[in-house]
Amino acid sequence: MTFAEDMYARALNDPAFSEMKPVADKRTGELPFPLEKPYVSFGTEYEDCGCLLGNGKSMIVREVMVANVAVNEETDENYCRECARNVALAIMNLDTAKRIISVSVEKCEHNESIGCYNIKIKFGLREILRNGGD
Repeated sequence: MTFAEDMYARALNDPAFSEMKPVADKRTGELPFPLEKPYVSFGTEYEDCGCLLGNGKSMIVREVMVANVAVNEETDENYCRECARNVALAIMNLDTAKRIISVSVEKCEHNESIGCYNIKIKFGLREILRNGGD
């Protein structure tokens, strides 16, 4: 299970996301537009595994998680940024293993083709040792 999948599962039951709609990045189907409430998609931008010398059963996993926040275009950029801030803080609170080592937020952009403002948040994660197929 990736960090993004774990955070998505936790967000579904977290009160901080009660006014938002968490979705998995690999979700199939179309999102309903106009958006009634902010959407937060959880995905993995980068994942790399390497073998640990002398231990053929374990792998070092490097990962970058991405949370995309989308809000209705009837709102504004400030609302989009505020939602992104709340999402970033909520995800850091859900990170009980303290894997997040960096957070970067891209510029909020208006997407006319789908009628929303969206912003991307990247979470750099500490490497972990994964045994076998865990």
